[in-house]
Amino acid sequence: MNPNLQIRRAGALLVLLSALGAAQAMAAPTGAALLPPDGARFLVNQRFDIRIEGQGSGPFSARLWVDGHRATLTSGAQGTVTTDGISSPGWAGFNLRGAHLEHKGQHTLTAELTDGSGTTTVTSHIQIIDPFFQGMGGRHRTRNIVIMLGDGMGIAHRTAARIVRYGVTAGNPNGRLEMDQFPGTGLVSTHSLNSIITDSAPGMACYSTGNHFINSQEGVYPAHVTNSFFAPRVEYMAEYLHRVKGTALGLVTTADVEDATPAANAVHTANRNNGTGVVDQYLDERKSTGLRVLLGGGRRWFLPSTTLYSSRTAGTGYPALPADVLAGWDLPATPAGQGSANRDLIADFKSAGFAYVDNSTDLKAAAAGHAPDKLLGLFGYGNMNVALDKVAKRRGILPPGASTFAVDDYKAPDQPMLDEMAEAAFHVLSRNHEGFVLMIEGAHIDKQSHLMDADRAIGETLEFDRAVGVARKWADRLGDTTVLVLADHECSGFSLIGALSLNGGIAALKNLPSDSASLDPGVVPARQNAVGTYDFAGFPSYQILNDGYPATMDIDNKMLIGFGANSDRYESWLSKPTPVIDSLLPGQFKGAGGLLGAKGYATIPELRDIDRNGFFVRGQLNGEGQAVHTAADIPVSAYSTGNRAWARFVGVQKNTDVFFKLMKAALGGDHPADNDPDDDD
Repeated sequence: MNPNLQIRRAGALLVLLSALGAAQAMAAPTGAALLPPDGARFLVNQRFDIRIEGQGSGPFSARLWVDGHRATLTSGAQGTVTTDGISSPGWAGFNLRGAHLEHKGQHTLTAELTDGSGTTTVTSHIQIIDPFFQGMGGRHRTRNIVIMLGDGMGIAHRTAARIVRYGVTAGNPNGRLEMDQFPGTGLVSTHSLNSIITDSAPGMACYSTGNHFINSQEGVYPAHVTNSFFAPRVEYMAEYLHRVKGTALGLVTTADVEDATPAANAVHTANRNNGTGVVDQYLDERKSTGLRVLLGGGRRWFLPSTTLYSSRTAGTGYPALPADVLAGWDLPATPAGQGSANRDLIADFKSAGFAYVDNSTDLKAAAAGHAPDKLLGLFGYGNMNVALDKVAKRRGILPPGASTFAVDDYKAPDQPMLDEMAEAAFHVLSRNHEGFVLMIEGAHIDKQSHLMDADRAIGETLEFDRAVGVARKWADRLGDTTVLVLADHECSGFSLIGALSLNGGIAALKNLPSDSASLDPGVVPARQNAVGTYDFAGFPSYQILNDGYPATMDIDNKMLIGFGANSDRYESWLSKPTPVIDSLLPGQFKGAGGLLGAKGYATIPELRDIDRNGFFVRGQLNGEGQAVHTAADIPVSAYSTGNRAWARFVGVQKNTDVFFKLMKAALGGDHPADNDPDDDD
C-alpha cells in the first residue's frame, strides 16, 4: 500500500462520463469508471472518496493502486454480485472512503474491475496542491473567509443596479456599488463537470471543494448508487478548515435553506431536491462542518409532516450511511429521527444549542448585545420574499395593481433584509476565535431573472450589495478577512437595452392598448416602439428613499431590460404588482387552487395579468416556461484586510481555482505573486 495514502479509521461516473477514465477498448465489464475523474485537484490532506464501478455478468472483484502501490478498499465484497451493497441494480461498486494524500504533485490512480468475462483497467490522474507553502514576501494568513454569492448575477445585473441606485450624469456614474469599490477584479468561467451550462449546485460546490460536479449534485461525484446520499464525497472548505483549524461555518440565504447554494457548502448528495435529507444533514454533520449559523427560508423542511405546510417526507430523507462512510469521514452513528418524516428539526436544533428566530424583530433582538453561540433563523415556509416586496410591506404602500402585500400572502409578514441577516451572522461568528467561513447568498437575483422580472432582479441586486457593505465593514473591524463577491453563473442573458422613450412617459405606457395580438413581423407593437436605444436612452433617474431602494421602478425614463436566454412571455415594461408563484413552497401555496393561485398569482411569467396586454415575445427555448442560465463568464470582486489576498483574484480563472486561492490565503499566507493554484513552487 502506498504510504502516502492515509485512511482515517478504516476507510463511477455515469456511462456518459466514463470517458474521463482511460479504459481498455472492448474489455469487460462495461461502463467501468474510476473516481475521482481524471484531472481532479485536491489540497494536501483534503479528503475524498475513491470509487470503482461498472456493469458486467458478475461475480465481481476489484483492485486499486495509488502511484503503483496497492491500496486497501473499505467496501465491496470480492467475488460477489452484491459487491458494496449500495450499488444500483446491474452495477458493481467498490470504495475507499475518506482517503487523502500527503504529498503535493501529480498522482496516478489505477483500478481493475473484473467479472466472469474479463478485466477492465481504468486510470485517473489527480493533482495534490500544497496550501501551506509560504513564498517569499508574505506570511499574513486570512483568518475569516466570506463568500458573497449573487446567484445568477452577471455584469449587467451589477450595472443595472448601479444605474438605478446612483444614476449617471454626462456619462459619469454618480456613485459606485459597494462591490464596485473592491480592489481586486477578475473573471470566472462557470462550467460544470457535464456541461458548459452549470446549475447552482456544482456552481457553488466548485468554490467550496475545488472540484467540478455534474448538475444537481452537491459535494459528490456521480455514481450508480441506490441512494443519493451514498455517492462518493469530496471534502468541503468548511469541513477541511474546521478539521485543521477549528473554524466555524455560517450560511445565510434569501432562498429556502435546502436550496442548492447553501447546501453546496455542507451537504453531500447526488440530488439537490432531497430536502428532508439536506436539512437533516446540516444538523447531524455539524461537528464536521462547524455549523454555527443557518439563516434563510425553508421552515417547511423542519416541521413534522403532520404539521400544516410541512414538506418533510421519508422519500426525500437522509438514510443511515454505510459503515465505511461513517468511519472514513468521522461521522456519528445515525441519530434518532434522521430521515424521519415526523422529525421536529427545529426542536433538535434547539437541543443542540441553537437559538431560533422566525422573524425580523426577533433576529434583531438576538443579534443585539451578547449574541448567541449558534443561531437558526427560518423566515418563510419556502424561499423568502424578494426585496421590493419586503420593502413594500415595511413602507406600508401596496405596489400599483396589488390588493395585498406579497409577504402577507406568503404568510411571512416580518422578514429581515439580507443585510440584516448578514449583520446577525457576523455577530455570532465573530465570537469564534479560530475564525469562520461565511457564505451569504442573494438568491433571487437568479430566481427573478429566471422569471424575467427585471425590476425585482435589480431590487435583489441592490439588497445584495447592501449586504456586501456589511461584510466590508466587518472585514475592516475584524482584520485578516477576505471577502469575495461573485456568482455561480449568469442567468437569463440579462441585458440593458435602453430606456423608455415614449412621449408622455410611464403614464402614456400604461394607457397603451393591448399589443397581445400583434404577431405579424411587419407590424411594430407600440410597446416595442417605446424602447429608446442609443441617444434616446438618455440617463434614467430614480428617486431613492431613505431605506436605500427606489420609490418606484416605474419612472418616465425607466431603464428597460432584455433577456437573451428567454422563454415565451408578454412584455409590458411595467413593474409587476405581484411575483410569480415560487417553486420552493409547500404544496398548499402552489397551483391554481393554492393559497397564492386563489389570489391571482401567476404560475409562469407568460400568465402574468399585467403583461397580457403587452406584446408577445417568442422565446428561444423549447419547452421552457422561464429564462435559463447562460455560460457567460461572471465577474469576481475581492477585498481583504490584514493581507493582500485580494490580489490573487485579478485576471481570468476557472471556477475551481477560487477554492485553491482562498485556501492558500487561509493556510499559507499572502504571497499574491503566486497567482496560479497549480504552482506550488
